[in-house]
Amino acid sequence: MNEDQNFNERGALNAERAQLMSSLSANTSAIGDWKIAKILEARLLGENDPYDLNTLASQRQAARQRINEIDIELKRLDGVEPTAEELLALAKARKQSEITAHDNSANVNSFIIGGLPMWLVWELRARLKSSLEAIEAVGGTEMTKSFGGIEYPFSVEQWHAMINAVENYADQCQKVTAAHRAAVEALNTVKKVENYDYTTGYPTKINFDEMFANAK
Repeated sequence: MNEDQNFNERGALNAERAQLMSSLSANTSAIGDWKIAKILEARLLGENDPYDLNTLASQRQAARQRINEIDIELKRLDGVEPTAEELLALAKARKQSEITAHDNSANVNSFIIGGLPMWLVWELRARLKSSLEAIEAVGGTEMTKSFGGIEYPFSVEQWHAMINAVENYADQCQKVTAAHRAAVEALNTVKKVENYDYTTGYPTKINFDEMFANAK
């Protein structure tokens, strides 16, 4: 009975692993290598990224972490305990996923406007830029957008200032996140990895209420 159970579990794990491996490489996958290639191609041509690299990287990282976990589970089903190196690699993969989740959460990705916390994701910033270009092309000076049922009427100049500030903040956060990732990879014990604090060093969140009030 135990052997049958292990057989079924092993089969399910192998099937999941194959699906995850395919998701990283298949041309039809939402997180496939082809998207990375498209981003690199756009950058070489001096064009805007066609996809959000941060989101794509975090999704691919989650797939790789699960593959690592499956590999260890399969070894244990075969009666083989993972080596210290494998356990360290798994701990690092898990910590990297935690770093990604923190980096993508409101703990990092948020600012204050109208007294409320909100965020402009990469795709939305790109659409706002296009909207501003269209308005400016016809001589417009104001733009109103609705987020979460609240309307935000600002001048074109203010919208540009907001988007630039958010992108600068996001760039700074990416540098902090990259530093945390590198620090984790340099650690040499599972305990050090598990105890690593990746929440430090991020810049102060933007408060647009104060920013615009001080600009008057």
